[in-house]
Amino acid sequence: MSDCCNQFGGTIYLTVDGERFVLSEADITLMPTNAEVEGMANQDGSAAYRVSPRLPRAEISFRQGCGFKWAAWMAKCKVNATIVEETNGRQHFYTGARFVGRPSINLSSGEVTGVAIEGGTYQYVAG
Repeated sequence: MSDCCNQFGGTIYLTVDGERFVLSEADITLMPTNAEVEGMANQDGSAAYRVSPRLPRAEISFRQGCGFKWAAWMAKCKVNATIVEETNGRQHFYTGARFVGRPSINLSSGEVTGVAIEGGTYQYVAG
């Protein structure tokens, strides 16, 4: 399938260390860069910029599965995660990353929020 550059949404799934996670309806937000640039003004009004190192990050909402052990996943030092945009022909790889944050589970909907995949290296593949 070719990359659909101007198409978004569709079927998206996440696999972490070979286990497929069920995503909720919430958005997935990717922060693929390893730096953040902040604009500032000098006292004379001229521009200055501060570059700060950051870890690549993917914020994802999950559906709580049967018997799922969040404590075990949060304790893993490294995971390899793949986010696949099946409909759009794109993949996002987070290698040597880790779950970060604090899982919050909505018992009415089963949605898990407050968790992200962060660190390691990020790679984008289209097509």
